[in-house]
Amino acid sequence: MPATDTDFDLRSSSQSAFGIGECAFADAGNLEHCAKYLNQTLVTFGFPASLDLFAGDPVSIARTCNCIYSLLQQRQRDVDFRESANEQRQRLLSDISRLEAKVERLESQLQAKDREIATMTRTEAKATAAFKAQIEKLQQERDEFQRMVIGNQQVRTQQIHEMKKKEKEYIKLQERLNQVLMEKKKESRSGMEIMNLLQKEGRQRGTWNGKKTDNDFYKKIVDAYEAKNQELMAENTDLRALLRSMQVCINYSTVFVYLCSECIFICLVLLCSTIEY
Repeated sequence: MPATDTDFDLRSSSQSAFGIGECAFADAGNLEHCAKYLNQTLVTFGFPASLDLFAGDPVSIARTCNCIYSLLQQRQRDVDFRESANEQRQRLLSDISRLEAKVERLESQLQAKDREIATMTRTEAKATAAFKAQIEKLQQERDEFQRMVIGNQQVRTQQIHEMKKKEKEYIKLQERLNQVLMEKKKESRSGMEIMNLLQKEGRQRGTWNGKKTDNDFYKKIVDAYEAKNQELMAENTDLRALLRSMQVCINYSTVFVYLCSECIFICLVLLCSTIEY
């Protein structure tokens, strides 16, 4: 509401009154102006207006009392509201302080978690790189083992071929040995037959002369027989030694091939299980 001349007069008189006495709003010289100002202000704030402060009738006095009572109630409400607002403000300040402390604590935890995440990220990167390197190494070892398996299979095939060849030679040597033994038996029988014939002829020629000649003849026959016998025994010994060496070689080759195959199989199983893990 725009101020009027009367309002300015009231303000000036009130200021002078406040300057003269404590809490002085009206005096004997400005009662009408003060009453008018109060009515306007009451209307502005929604209180009952048109108060006749100079009237002495009960109705005017009752209206004035009701207005004062409304002001007192408003004052009480204002006091209660201020107390409630102050309490709420204190609670809010306490909540704000608590929330600020919580925010600070959470920020500290967040920073710690960020550092942990950074550390874990670096560790994970290192572990991933090491794992990839190990995988590549295992793959290389697997490829190398596969090449070794192929090479060992080829060697095994070749050794099997050699073993079959040795077995054939072994069979031939056995046949040769049997043949030599048969020939030796035949020669032994032939020698015995010759000796029997010589003894028989010796009995028949009882009138022969030249005992020395007969002894030389017998000696030559015996020497030839013993030389042939020694030759056959040496050949027999050589054949037996060759057979034993071939058997040992075949046994060692078989055991070696078996062990190599088992070792390669175990290594491949371990390698495949490691790669799958």
